This record gives sequence, C-alpha cells and structure tokens, in this order.
Amino acid sequence: MNIAQIATYFRQLCDEPNKTFLTDTDVSRYLQTAYEQFREYATQSDPKTYAERLTIGTNLSGVNTLDLTANPIVPGGASAILGNTAWANNRAMLRLLDVMNVDNNTGLVSVIFQGAGSYNELYVPDLNKAPSYFLNGTTLYFSNPISGRLDIEYIRQADLTTFSNLAATTYIDNLVPYHDIIAILAYRSYAMRDGALAPAVEAQLGLRLNDLKEYIQVGRMRRGNNHVVVEDTDFYYY
Repeated sequence: MNIAQIATYFRQLCDEPNKTFLTDTDVSRYLQTAYEQFREYATQSDPKTYAERLTIGTNLSGVNTLDLTANPIVPGGASAILGNTAWANNRAMLRLLDVMNVDNNTGLVSVIFQGAGSYNELYVPDLNKAPSYFLNGTTLYFSNPISGRLDIEYIRQADLTTFSNLAATTYIDNLVPYHDIIAILAYRSYAMRDGALAPAVEAQLGLRLNDLKEYIQVGRMRRGNNHVVVEDTDFYYY
C-alpha cells in the first residue's frame, strides 16, 4: 500500500464520509501516530529493521563523553541526534544499537563497543571485555578515551511529515505488504475516540501483527532468522 491507499483504507474502516467530523488533518495525525506504532512493532521483532549507520566524527582525539544534543556533536561531525534540534530536523534517535570505531582508510569496523547498563559496569576493569559505552540521558560515556572515526548504528524517529500529503502515491518503507496494519492501528485510535472498538478489527490486527512478526523473524532473511532474536554475549571482536 502507498500513502494514498493507506489513507483510503483508514477512511473505509472508519466509515465516516463527513470530513467535518474526520478532517484530513485528523487523518494525517491518526496515520502518523499509527506509523510510529507500526515501526515499534517491527523493531520489537528485529531491532535492525529500521537501523541506520551514522558517522559521529572522523577525527576524534581522546574523547571520554559525547553530548548528543550538541550541534554538531563534535567539530566537523554529525548534527545533534537528541534534543529539540534533532526532533525538528527529523534526526532524533529512538534507540542506540551499536557503537564502533571504524578505520578511516578501509571503512572496516575495528572495534565494536560493549553496551553497559550503569557507571559501575562501565568502569569496572575487565581485561576480557571490549571497551564499553553507557548512554545516560543525552550523554554518551566511554570506558576508554576514543580516537579516530566513531560510528553508531541507531533507530531514527519516523519522518514527522510522512502523512502530510494523503494523496501521495509514494511508499513509506520496505514493509509495504504489511502497511494495512497502519490503517488498522489508526482506526483503533479513532474508535477509542468514538467509543466503539470493533472486535473484528481487533482480531484482524492481531492476525496481521503475527504475520508481520513471522515475516521479520523468519521470512525476511532466510537462514539468518536465528540472528534476529537479540542475545547479549561477553565475546566481542576487536
């Protein structure tokens, strides 16, 4: 489904021809919220579904912390990915997946940092561990000073203008066969306002979410499905 088809399906589910009661602005808001929910469902099945790679900077020197609201984060580097500026520019980070040192000459990853859950875990010496990072609020901390090129893999916010043009025939992302779920999720929000949740729609939503989960975890990358379920390990290559 493209954007126009999703919007049409949503209106059909609502069965509300009166645009005074359900305006295009309302439809855009319902669908935008539903798309953000859709992305979250997909991400829960596989965090890499919407993952993006971003180079924070290419010439860091002895960096211990990074303020991710700074614009740029480092001199000559990437723009802010947290805070008001990031949200306004559709760059806000929702999830941090990986942090890595990259060789500037080859573009190959040289160090994959291990995520820590606290300051204590970050700074406790362990010779068997790779260098660690810890995200506290909007600041990224490192167990060791970082130099050279630093990349992250993260999930960025959905474009806040995705459904600004309800007549658009463009496709939102690569999960096109499952975009009817967006309309169903939007209808659920509308039905809550109207006080009339439909059991049949709820049943269909459950079926389609199961279909989406199965596709992402099993069908999207054959033979790679065993890597979809995230498992933390103490072994990191560096």
